[in-house]
Amino acid sequence: MTTASRPLNDTAVARHQIANLLTTYLEAADRKDVEAAVAVLGQAEVSFPAGSSHDPESARTLFEKLWGNPIKHRHDLSNLLVLPGATPGTWNARAHYTRYVLEPDPVLNTLGEYDVIVDEATWTVRRLIVTRTWVQG
Repeated sequence: MTTASRPLNDTAVARHQIANLLTTYLEAADRKDVEAAVAVLGQAEVSFPAGSSHDPESARTLFEKLWGNPIKHRHDLSNLLVLPGATPGTWNARAHYTRYVLEPDPVLNTLGEYDVIVDEATWTVRRLIVTRTWVQG
């Protein structure tokens, strides 16, 4: 059996690798650890509603801006879908995320999506587009 002409084993490996990449990023986000986020996404083309980056310096600036507020938050990832990429050697993934602000009780603050392209040779993120479907007013 294959998924879009790729063996299922390849898809399972890709799903595992991409889940690890996204989880590593989310753990950095929850700690507001700019350097850890730069390590995961510094070389990627990254786009958030609040800004974008394409190299480590602009990624550092972006994450400092995004996480400048001292209020703690937590992200959860769900509905991860991993498919072979349009370009050979890449994988595409989509996932939902929720973001809770801890004030100190958790309050749902954001619902959004991640659209990711990952390089299979290095298991690194090439592109991450973050959208926000809903943000608490």
